[in-house]
Amino acid sequence: MNMHQGRNGGRPLVSVIMANFQAGDKIVMALRSVLDQSMGDLEVIVSDDASGDDSVARVQALMAGDPRIRLSLSETNQGPAHCRNRALEMARGLWIAVVDSDDILHPERFERLLAAAVSHDADIIADDLLLFHEDGNAPKLMLGEDAPTSFAVSPEKWVLAGMDGTPALGYLKPMIRAEQLGQTRYDESLRIGEDYDFVLRLLLDGARMTVVPEPFYLYRRHSASISHRLSVHDMQAMVERQRALVSQYPAMPGALAAAFAKRLAVLETGLGYEALVASIKGRRAGQALKLLAGDPSHLGRLWASFSEGRQRRDTQAQSLTQPSRSLTLGGQGVPAYVPAGQINWSAPRPRHVWRELAAHAGAECTVLDAAGRYAAGFIPEVRLIERHALAEAS
Repeated sequence: MNMHQGRNGGRPLVSVIMANFQAGDKIVMALRSVLDQSMGDLEVIVSDDASGDDSVARVQALMAGDPRIRLSLSETNQGPAHCRNRALEMARGLWIAVVDSDDILHPERFERLLAAAVSHDADIIADDLLLFHEDGNAPKLMLGEDAPTSFAVSPEKWVLAGMDGTPALGYLKPMIRAEQLGQTRYDESLRIGEDYDFVLRLLLDGARMTVVPEPFYLYRRHSASISHRLSVHDMQAMVERQRALVSQYPAMPGALAAAFAKRLAVLETGLGYEALVASIKGRRAGQALKLLAGDPSHLGRLWASFSEGRQRRDTQAQSLTQPSRSLTLGGQGVPAYVPAGQINWSAPRPRHVWRELAAHAGAECTVLDAAGRYAAGFIPEVRLIERHALAEAS
């Protein structure tokens, strides 16, 4: 048992909620990155969605060596929202952290997010995502280069994010104070956008949210990620959910009501586009022509989708011919290491450093000092694999 456990009446400080559907060996790296956190007073609840691969067996093998892992199984596939709700019913922590089964955490993520939450008196604390790809695309920061300081998120800001020139915030993976969470649960009618809706309802109910700009969460982009694929059914569910929220909160201030109306219009346009794509794939020419006549702007969206696909294929081909890289971390290459409790979370942060590190993800790495060891946490799973291989060999 971790030396910190038991300080909160037997409750862990953090409950990690991890929905899983056929993550394969990726779930091993995800779990290890949770279990290796510098703040070890935690539990991780893996909620499986009737996986047909060996991911559950991999979880059970790790459970044998660490009692902090708990497992919930389902006989039928019911989607990530249902999985997370099952896990929430089991969670005992003072804070709830959502982690996907194919992603990776920086080893000091929880320690630093908890310090940031105290600094900002936040009920919901989130960090930036470092997006790393399996298809050869260059890693990048989700929030871009224009978020050097922490910022508060109001319901209006959450709704408008991604539509007003700012990055979309719905992909963020927040930590939530369990007391603030109460009985709020995921909407199980949603298979896409369930995280966005969940946080939005918490904000509408008065939760205080802050985002810090460091990318402590390593977010994997790959072809099997359901959040990158939309269907007519998924889009219809999102439209209906948005309309339902407007009905549930009739006393919205004018600016927030306008933000909802703008988002609803965007979702309805997206629904029309997905219906067009489905018609084209289904070779229903008459229906496709009718949808194009109703909204000619879909032609531009089709061209953009085609161009992005071609660019992605070109990038994949180029990545196969790139030479191996090496990276030295430490000295003047990274900022001085600062313990979590001593950081001024309102001060500008050196985001360019993490962007440059991301570009070397998977490189051969030499660590020189404490700052370098901290920065090495931003190198994805190659570093984790090597670290555990060395530990097992010693």
